This record gives sequence, structure tokens and C-alpha cells, in this order.
Amino acid sequence: MDVNPEIIGFVAGGLSSALFIPQIIKILKEKSAEEISLVTCIIGLVSSGLWLWYGIKQGHISMMVTNSISVVATAVLIVLKLIYNKEKN
Repeated sequence: MDVNPEIIGFVAGGLSSALFIPQIIKILKEKSAEEISLVTCIIGLVSSGLWLWYGIKQGHISMMVTNSISVVATAVLIVLKLIYNKEKN
């Protein structure tokens, strides 16, 4: 069976992007991001940004779409971490 690589890319990237959604929901519900590592989020943001750049350079639409979602989701995590850290202090 011949599967279009872009379909595999969308599924893989979509699952990777979806990892952040439950964490964002949990933070918003609990109003706490204490358990979130800022360093991990920054590494994730840089990693997703680089994969996005690579996808743009290679013309891979699946990498562009899914890594754009990951960049936004990771940026949201960082913002929530900073907001809730500030509120705690």
C-alpha cells in the first residue's frame, strides 16, 4: 500500500501538536503552571521553530502546518507559565 508521505506527516505532526492541548487546559483549570518547566518549553519552542523553518525550506506543507501549531501552543504554555509565576509571587 502506497501512502502519501504528507498524510503520515500530518498524522505524526498532529499528534505531536496535540500533546500540548491537555496541559494548556489543565493549567487554565487549575490556575497554576508550577509543574511546567520553563526551560523545557523554551527548548520545545526553539525545536518547533526550527522544524517549521525546515518545513518551509523543503516545501513540506505538513511540517509547516503542524509545527506552526506547535510553536503557538508552546508559546501559550510559556505565557501561562509566566503569568501564573507572576501571580504566585
